[in-house]
Amino acid sequence: MLEKLQKIWDSFGRFEGFEQRALQVIQILLGLITVYALVLVIIEIARDAMLGAGFMEKEVLQDTFGSILIVLILLEFNHSVHVAASEKTGAVQVRVVVLITVLVVSRKLMLLDYSTATIETLLGLSALLLALGALYWLIASGDARRAR
Repeated sequence: MLEKLQKIWDSFGRFEGFEQRALQVIQILLGLITVYALVLVIIEIARDAMLGAGFMEKEVLQDTFGSILIVLILLEFNHSVHVAASEKTGAVQVRVVVLITVLVVSRKLMLLDYSTATIETLLGLSALLLALGALYWLIASGDARRAR
């Protein structure tokens, strides 16, 4: 058994082997966090469903959708780590990190209380989304040029 593990480890370079193991550990941790968040979302939705018509209030719906979006963001992040580990492409690609960041900022915008938000906050979040969109476009156009 130990010899088999040694052969697997030696098949990678030193850093590549370490990177693959680190990605696997991160994937396990993200899976645990995702399961925990999913259980909390199920409990929250069950509790909110008992509110009856109160479930349709803006704040309750925002909290529910915010929790669901957290699970979706965790799933996307875990998937990107899985792809990086299974295809041995190295660490998580920058394009995926940018897309996940766009999801996080979009979640923030969905949950933002616009009645109390300042213009500076809205302009800052808008500038952040524009910058992330421009960064994604630059990355995608660079990948397209390299592919040609």
